[in-house]
Amino acid sequence: MQLEITTDYAIRALRFLHTQDGKAPTAMQIALGIDVTVHSFLNIARRLKPAGLLKTIRGHEGGFILGKPANEISIYDVIVCMQGELRINSCLAAGKPCVHGEEVACQVHCILHCMQNELIEKFSKLYISDLVRK
Repeated sequence: MQLEITTDYAIRALRFLHTQDGKAPTAMQIALGIDVTVHSFLNIARRLKPAGLLKTIRGHEGGFILGKPANEISIYDVIVCMQGELRINSCLAAGKPCVHGEEVACQVHCILHCMQNELIEKFSKLYISDLVRK
């Protein structure tokens, strides 16, 4: 399992917004703050907004703000928004049979399933607010 670069940028964009003390930076300011192009940020924003992780403020003083408090946005929320459900192996998707044809529970599958659940639990307990030095 590897996080996509867009997921990394999404996490960084939300972290950047958390540091802005309620201000609504523009797409350009956010892009500069996380070192991506404006186009890249806007593509990420298009995915974060429907998930409720990002909001747009319209008008002269408009820009972007977090869709909910940073201590309520887990890293897992961002991963699911950007990449879909976390799977460290395709056999772990619901209803997928063991590709190796094992009739009883595949031991590899069992181990990977435990590891996947641990990752999900850790990412679910890590919030955007945890990524900012105090």
